[in-house]
Parts: sequence; structure tokens; C-alpha cells
Amino acid sequence: MSASSPRQAVRWLHIVAPPSFSAPASARSWCQCGFERTARDRAGVPALIAAHTAHAAVCPLSHPEGSKAA
Repeated sequence: MSASSPRQAVRWLHIVAPPSFSAPASARSWCQCGFERTARDRAGVPALIAAHTAHAAVCPLSHPEGSKAA
């Protein structure tokens, strides 16, 4: 990547995990390509984190057609 093309955020992950185990955790994952998911409990948040991570491998904005790694 050259200095003339700065990196830009494409995907975001926001997690809220209160210190009390009885308080509900929540998370939101979204991407400029249109991918958007939410989770609202302690079982769903880790699944959402996994989906967010997996999305990076298939996102058309992360791997634009025609660009090949050397």
C-alpha cells in the first residue's frame, strides 16, 4: 500500500459487556458492504464475533476482484 492511499475502516464491531454477569451483553457488527448483525446475550455475542471475523474472508470490499496477493 502506498502512502498516497490511506487505509480506511470497512468493518466495525461494537461490544458492550457490563461487569455484572447478570447484566445483558450486546454486540453489533456492520460493514460498508451491507453486512449487519446484532446479538443481545452472552451466548450470542461470541457467535457474532465469529461471524464478524469470518465475514472478513468473504467481504467483497476486503478482497476486491482483480487484486491478487503476491
